Amino acid sequence: MDWKAESARLRSERGIGEYEPLAPFVSERTVDRSLWYEGQLMTVYAQGDVVDNTCCVWEGNIPERIGPPPHIHHYEHELFFVIEGSITAWVEGAEHHAERNSLVFLPAGRIHWFVATSPATRMLSFTVTASREYPSINDNVALFRLIGVPAESMTMPPEVEVKQLPDRAEIARVNYEMGAGLPDLERLGWRRGYGEEGANTDG
Repeated sequence: MDWKAESARLRSERGIGEYEPLAPFVSERTVDRSLWYEGQLMTVYAQGDVVDNTCCVWEGNIPERIGPPPHIHHYEHELFFVIEGSITAWVEGAEHHAERNSLVFLPAGRIHWFVATSPATRMLSFTVTASREYPSINDNVALFRLIGVPAESMTMPPEVEVKQLPDRAEIARVNYEMGAGLPDLERLGWRRGYGEEGANTDG
């Protein structure tokens, strides 16, 4: 059976015969795909040309009480699947708690953030372009690469380094190019509170 020819026939029958499908691949959990980023081990499985920028898939291994500040993806939906541990995510201030074997959907165009709420959380992040009218970028690992360093082993970083962040203008440039944005947290009065009583986690 010539499956390739049959695929082509079915595409042509559907009126998309000119479309050239991408090549299949397998991504393994290896150190050359991984970064140490703010105390986390992150592995990038799919992103860029091999998926025609239509999606981005990465794995995060995240210590308790660690997570990003509020941010927005203008063009992509993001989905988190919790493999081990748990997270709490906020979407425009609404709280969503996800335990092991749970999925959280974070819609494009809504400010969101999260923290790991167990001693060791392992999760997958998927982004997909939200609308055919939007550009396909799906490069939400660009900031990890800007701030992080290549992992030296498939372990958590030996320690959380406190280092000088890149210039704010450079962070803003990368965020813009990846179709993301950062709210004015100082004006909004937000501070990282990890859900503790009295902490301003909901903006």
